[in-house]
Amino acid sequence: MPYGDSAILYKIKKGSFGEMLEVETAHEIGHLGPLIAKLGLHGRLTERDETAIADAPYTLVDYQRNQRIATFSKVPPCVYVLTSGIACLSIIASDGRRQITRLLLPGDFCNAFDAKPSASMEGIDILAPTRMAAIPDAAFRHISASSSMQNTLLASVIDAAASARVLIASLGRGNARSRVAFLLCDLARRMTERRLLKASGDPLPLRQEHIADATGLTGVHVNRMLAQLRRERLLSGGGTIVQIADMPGLRAAAGLKQL
Repeated sequence: MPYGDSAILYKIKKGSFGEMLEVETAHEIGHLGPLIAKLGLHGRLTERDETAIADAPYTLVDYQRNQRIATFSKVPPCVYVLTSGIACLSIIASDGRRQITRLLLPGDFCNAFDAKPSASMEGIDILAPTRMAAIPDAAFRHISASSSMQNTLLASVIDAAASARVLIASLGRGNARSRVAFLLCDLARRMTERRLLKASGDPLPLRQEHIADATGLTGVHVNRMLAQLRRERLLSGGGTIVQIADMPGLRAAAGLKQL
């Protein structure tokens, strides 16, 4: 499958999408590969679909850890896709506490379909050094025009909604141990499906604070649960490193039949 080298059609104004650190204006090969891989999990893309995505013009934007994106670019309108790193969709409560509602991985849309902040309390937080590709709306409409792409995008939306319901079940019915286990299992599953983990025991890209904000627990409680799961030999690593040592055992600890 050929990858295009089309020139970027525009420059995004610095600061129009959060705090941009760097903008690249050359079309680099392979940056939209994660999007193709993610969509391929939800439908059968034709060779024409894959070529249209790979040849689409985009601008690369880099972000540092702990940045928060509250508003999206209006000029020019773009669809943003994570190409590397990890971020999250989150809601800030009235007391200032953060609830992570969805972890965003390479290939995920950041402002369309399954992740679109719509109010001042919502936004996207950068959890590690992250790069996004900004695809002009017109270009995205072009690559999503085929019936196969439309079906795949719809399947992606349905899957995201189903995953959200399972997350609600985990938070609503699980204890602290099962919440942490579920989060780690679900993240490992998504990363494995997209080939973002080279081996089953690779470290997961989450800090203790991220786990706390995603599970609704305090940092101290998360620390205790991680220590317990390590004692049970379900996790390995120490300090800030989280590695899954026993996936079947961790699935059982999550308390759900399917992940």
